[in-house]
Amino acid sequence: MTRTSERPWIGSVLLMLLTLATAGCTAQGQGQTPPPQPAAAPAQRGGQVAPPSNADAIAAERAALQRQLAAVVPTQVVQAGQLAPPPPNAQPTGWDTAESLRGRVTLLATYDSSGPDAWDVAAHPLVYFTSEGVGANPLGGKRTSGVQVIDANQRKVIASALFNLGEEVTENPHGVGMSPDGKWMYIGEMHRVAATRQVRSVLMVINARTLKLDRLLQGPRADWFHHITGFTDWQGRDRVLAGYGRNAGGGPIFLLDPKDNNRVVKSFTIEDIGYRIGHPYPTVDPTGRFLYMSVFAPPWRGQNHNTAGIAKVNLETNAVAIIPFVGDNPIGMAHTSDGRFTFVNDADSSDIYKIDNQTNRVVEDTSAGVAGPYGLALNWDESVLYPIGKGEGTHNNGSVVGYVTTAPFQSPRNLFQNMPIWLGGSASAIDHGILHPDPNVNELWISNMNGWETIVLDLNTNKVKTYIPTPNGGDTHSGGFARYSPDWTGELLADMGGPKRAVREIMRQRVAASAAAAGGGGRGGGRGGAGAGAGRGGAAAAGGRGGVPAPAGTPPAAAGDTLQARGRIVFEQTAGGVGCASCHGMDGKGRAALSTPDIRGVAEDRIRAALAAVALMKNIMLTDDEIAAVVAHLRVLNEQP
Repeated sequence: MTRTSERPWIGSVLLMLLTLATAGCTAQGQGQTPPPQPAAAPAQRGGQVAPPSNADAIAAERAALQRQLAAVVPTQVVQAGQLAPPPPNAQPTGWDTAESLRGRVTLLATYDSSGPDAWDVAAHPLVYFTSEGVGANPLGGKRTSGVQVIDANQRKVIASALFNLGEEVTENPHGVGMSPDGKWMYIGEMHRVAATRQVRSVLMVINARTLKLDRLLQGPRADWFHHITGFTDWQGRDRVLAGYGRNAGGGPIFLLDPKDNNRVVKSFTIEDIGYRIGHPYPTVDPTGRFLYMSVFAPPWRGQNHNTAGIAKVNLETNAVAIIPFVGDNPIGMAHTSDGRFTFVNDADSSDIYKIDNQTNRVVEDTSAGVAGPYGLALNWDESVLYPIGKGEGTHNNGSVVGYVTTAPFQSPRNLFQNMPIWLGGSASAIDHGILHPDPNVNELWISNMNGWETIVLDLNTNKVKTYIPTPNGGDTHSGGFARYSPDWTGELLADMGGPKRAVREIMRQRVAASAAAAGGGGRGGGRGGAGAGAGRGGAAAAGGRGGVPAPAGTPPAAAGDTLQARGRIVFEQTAGGVGCASCHGMDGKGRAALSTPDIRGVAEDRIRAALAAVALMKNIMLTDDEIAAVVAHLRVLNEQP
């Protein structure tokens, strides 16, 4: 059968099966619309699209069909109707606060969000939530905004909803968030109001249990409710941050109280910060006390480099500290679990900056290894950063993920056969990577703003494990993981703002175990610090940019300048410019993803043989003293549990 005769048959079967699967779905308002049909992703070689053969195309279409059918769940279409403007002299809603008035956010509408459960929480207690924007990717279709819920263990969509507000959608969601207790989900939308022909921006507050609208908030201008993150502050209060705007020049940043009808607690504006707010990608440190947001200086940005920074806001006192010289367009951020360091992507220079949060200074920077990095995530022991290569500020169709070690702070050479990590599938303009909350699973779930899949990256192999198709062929922006008990008591575990308390605690344990296995080095001078292994563009003593001193490294476990202490530095940092640990791990046990062996306790003759025979090691030059020191360190590692 030829390609031309195969395609209509596949399309007809898909349409028929999807119609049957959704025929019994109860919708609020208008009837069910069958999801669009995703086309097979073209094969790529070296960045070019390779023309598929007929057989390859048919096989790819069948695979896409099978994935799509496997993910089919009933999609609730919520028809809210056109919202009439408030009558003249309308009475206050009672929702407004002084800060909502200052930030010009209003309550547009409220709804009854009660109803049946959207999914069986007892059968699916751990879920991943993300947005869905129909019509915003190459598959086309009428623009509609929605959410989807995925079983985080089974990796399949279990519930979804689309929201038809009765207006012409001009921008689908560019982010999704959840309250810390898992009760509310949040997505933004821009639409053109039929009565006025004006574009309006709204934030949908969705009941996560029923996937029905609870309320609509209206933004201050025609722009995006963008990145959204939930957190618990230093006093144990649930909070939600909603960044407003796009690119540099965004803001305000709104702080909501999800337990008080999602009222605005604080609006962070240029008057509060003192600088123009940059790309609206707010995060909060592990203590829940400090808010981080990007800022930039418009008079110099067009002519000079490194004019942007980070505003660090004390949420208790509203005091603002400006951390300067963080590239030109800071976006994605990742905080270490102990709150000591913050890593920041600069989308313009494609660099990553490392901030010491005790001194509020940049101490190191390095290349992200991908163009236009957007989101940023740490692995479980915080030894690796994964910058998400969206292509921000350039082609904006990125499909690769970088791999950057935190000590030495660089993208290691010759670690894999091909770098960066190519995702394949429909990956295009990938934007966020969220760490799966189970360390034994060890996955990074990646959203895909120009594709139609959630992409699951296996961090053991650094290869894609699976693609989870969206139920209606839409794109995804951001996401997060939440855990529920049978009575629907929920807990947000991770989102675009990073891991939350329960996950951070496991990360701290993993960091401590890694440090202990390495001889007690810890974050200061071993895998996480700016000690002996400096990143690009500076010696270890100088640390970072502009001669700013790096924090002092933690002394090695062995007292004094011992043979083992010198061997540890060679093993972790200096051998071949990256250290033996970059391939064999800080514990010397080897890495399954790289097929590298366990070298704990090996003798000198084996090291010399490997230096002579292993292709990737032939350029590593070690003196006799250095080899003896490495042997001493490997002997210590062999004594660790």
